[in-house]
This record gives sequence, structure tokens and C-alpha cells, in this order.
Amino acid sequence: MKTLTRFVLENIYSRTLGGVFPPYLLINGSNPVAQPNTSDLRLTDLTDEELTEAIKSNALGIPMTMPLQIKRTDEPDSAYWTIPVEPMVSIHGHNVIVKRDVSKGKTRGSIKERWTQGDYEINIEGLLMNLTASNKYPEADIRKLRGYCESASLSVLCPLFEIYSISRIVIDDFDFPFTSGPANQAYKIKAYSDDVYKLLLTGDDLIKSE
Repeated sequence: MKTLTRFVLENIYSRTLGGVFPPYLLINGSNPVAQPNTSDLRLTDLTDEELTEAIKSNALGIPMTMPLQIKRTDEPDSAYWTIPVEPMVSIHGHNVIVKRDVSKGKTRGSIKERWTQGDYEINIEGLLMNLTASNKYPEADIRKLRGYCESASLSVLCPLFEIYSISRIVIDDFDFPFTSGPANQAYKIKAYSDDVYKLLLTGDDLIKSE
């Protein structure tokens, strides 16, 4: 990768994802000179391929902070699809609490027992747009997203999901409401996190869990 291109990508990475990198001094076409810096320069440790992959751009060419990539779980060998325009993703979590009412004299309230952690509820809202000169309805992207929604179970990649250890989701509800503009289509998706469970346990599984 050219020196100047690398420097531009590092600037974009720093502005969108955060990070520290050395000042750039280009003297007579020589390599960039890094001034001493005691900060953690993790950015410089990235390879060209890793840096390019880290900076996902939307359909307008604007770097995305939280790009969302999806793939059908029934097609494990297929490639992930990056949703063209970065959607708004929100996560809601809860604990499953069992309440028991027992006689306790003057002490008020119920006995609470945390039974388990519930699924994460995920809401994805975004807009698909046709940015070509034709200004036509973005039919191809809509058909593609519809196919993912109707498959229900998806593998997902998103920096926000990684924080919550979410790699799979199950789509419960999706909506393509009326959207103003001939080249626009909004969408809303409601999903839940989907962990892999082993329902039938063997004796070895029970020993490992001890």
C-alpha cells in the first residue's frame, strides 16, 4: 500500500474508531517519519489488510463506526453481507427473576431468585437507498435483506455485538414501512440473541460441568 494511502486510512481509523498514531512528515517522497510517542500505538501494528477491513464504508463512502454484517446460518460457507448504510442497533437485556410469596410476618415483599439471564432483545433500524443516477427504488437490496429476514437465524458481525458476545441472532419480526422518496426504503428488525445449546447431555458432559 502506498505511504500516502496508508496515512489517509490511519486518519480515518483514528477519527471514526479512535486510536493514536504518529504525526506524518513526508519529505521528498521518503517514508513517513514517526515522532517519539509514549502512547500505545496499536494502530501502527495493523497490517494493510487489517486496516482496510477495519474501516467499513457505507453506500455514500462515509466510514461506518458500527458496520453490521450478516450471514445465513444455513449457508455457513457463504460470505457475510455488509448492510450498505449503517443501521441503528440497540440492545436490551434482562434477567429472568422468579418471585416467591411466602409468609414473613412484617417483612414486606417477595423472595427473588435469579433463575437465568434472558435473551438479548435487539432492534435494528435503517434505510436502504439507491444512490445511482437512476434514482430508482433499491429493489435488489430490499430483496436481499428480505431473504435474510425470512431465513430467521443469522450469523452476525458487529463491534457492538462483540461486546455482548453475540454471534448469532434469530429474527422475530421485521417491517418495511412506507418511506418518502422513490429511492429510499426504511426497515425495522426485531431479533433475539441465539446461543448454541446442547440439550442432550452425556455422562462426560456432566463430569466436565462439575
